Amino acid sequence: LELTPIVIYTKFIVAKIVNNTTQCANYTSFNLIVNPLPIVDIPKQLVCLDNLPHYVSADTFNNGDTYLWSTGQTTNKISIDTTGSYSVTVTTPKGCLNSTYFEIIVSEAASIEFTEVLNFSNPNSITVMVKGVGNYQYKLDDNPLQTSNFFNYVTMGYHTITVLDLNGCSETTKEVLVINAQKFFTPNNDTYFDTWNIIGIETLPGAVIYVFDRYGKLLVKLNHNSGGWNGSYRGYEMPADDYWFLAKIK
Repeated sequence: LELTPIVIYTKFIVAKIVNNTTQCANYTSFNLIVNPLPIVDIPKQLVCLDNLPHYVSADTFNNGDTYLWSTGQTTNKISIDTTGSYSVTVTTPKGCLNSTYFEIIVSEAASIEFTEVLNFSNPNSITVMVKGVGNYQYKLDDNPLQTSNFFNYVTMGYHTITVLDLNGCSETTKEVLVINAQKFFTPNNDTYFDTWNIIGIETLPGAVIYVFDRYGKLLVKLNHNSGGWNGSYRGYEMPADDYWFLAKIK
């Protein structure tokens, strides 16, 4: 009779041995001890360079277990900031060992190096240039995220650019200003478009704007902080017409 016992931890085994020819029998007994393997399972790791140091732990919380990493370190956790494949082997005091292998992915929050604003164009657009090793998406104000770093048909004025790292590292934001001239204005004191100006020029000290009629006559000179033109010349309202401007922008 053959018997294969299944033992999970410890079990007292009694075995009967029979001679098939003489039918003589004998008995034996012993303890069967199963020492468990250490439990170690490390998933793929993301290292955010803007949130270092990054620690990877294989701690089994069992006294006496020893650790050997592919880096040669023997502590229960190590610090890693480089991409690649890693492994760790854990050995119990009884000599049972288990190994796990994992990958390291490095990412970081974007650094917005340059935000190109195509001023005085129609339509206005923004191209965001970033530096970093992450996988990024871009957002203008509260609009949906997009994979392209180009935004078209951008309105005049201040906007917020958000660059999101899809690996989970910190997001980066930057306020930008799209500068352009108003296409029209209606100086009738109804609080809507009562003055004409270049939107955003108040942020550019030293800028000067000259406004002319169709015959080239200078009607007004505006500084960067003058607030715009109200449509008058020497106290008289100018007629509804086309006017021209020359802007010297610093």
